[in-house]
Amino acid sequence: MYLMNGLKSLYWRASHKKIPAYLHIPKTGGTYLTQWESDSQPVLSPMRYIGHYYVADHEEDLNPLYQGHDPENARRTVIQKCEIADNVVFATARNPFSWLVSYTSHAGAWNPRYANKGHYDYANASRGFDYMVKVIANREDLWPNRKFIHCQLFSSGGDLVLDRLNRNETLDDDLAEMAAGLKISYRRRPRQRVGGLNDYRQYYTDALVGLVSDTWSRELRLFGYDFDSYNLDSAIMKKDISPEQKSEIVYSWKEDRLIIAGRQVPRK
Repeated sequence: MYLMNGLKSLYWRASHKKIPAYLHIPKTGGTYLTQWESDSQPVLSPMRYIGHYYVADHEEDLNPLYQGHDPENARRTVIQKCEIADNVVFATARNPFSWLVSYTSHAGAWNPRYANKGHYDYANASRGFDYMVKVIANREDLWPNRKFIHCQLFSSGGDLVLDRLNRNETLDDDLAEMAAGLKISYRRRPRQRVGGLNDYRQYYTDALVGLVSDTWSRELRLFGYDFDSYNLDSAIMKKDISPEQKSEIVYSWKEDRLIIAGRQVPRK
């Protein structure tokens, strides 16, 4: 199977087609795409896996996902724009309300099968979901924080690096649609690393809904989310990202500043 995937990749390059490359935002279904817990044969073929990397414009730039708690990975897990120029870069977005529950579950070892008591947020998550969300919403030194959860969609210089943005809530359909458009193979497979969580909304109080709505309002608006649902029609960034959009939407992690069509977008 590995040989077959390699041959497919060579064929794609020979045909002057860009191989899709997956930029993996944590807690957005990456284990499903890669099938790490089964045969490690991705559901898409051919596909390049970039991982939890960050696109850096300068050699000294660090990956925000690891900065502040894992210096080695912060330096190692960066990639230059030129290294993805020959790929169709895609990622998956997830509703921040749902994402925060999944992250807290992961950090706090709610599922004993995936327990990691050495996680840097284990102590915070162990104090409860309400406490964890308030910690995240009031810090900037560690990711995740009050800045963009989906910060990897943008380079360190602020450029939108994506060509395609799928949604966790409709992932199978989105992948099938993308595969058909790129004329590549897609196999629907059983879900993996499912935390067994119930409806994420049950973890929220009205006050917590308000805090998340205000803190991550820009991402909610960009991707078409609110507390209860996902509406692609209301999203600024839909699925296929046009060159025009890539030039108009800019996000600086360092300054925590989102600009759309020349205008800065504030939090609520």
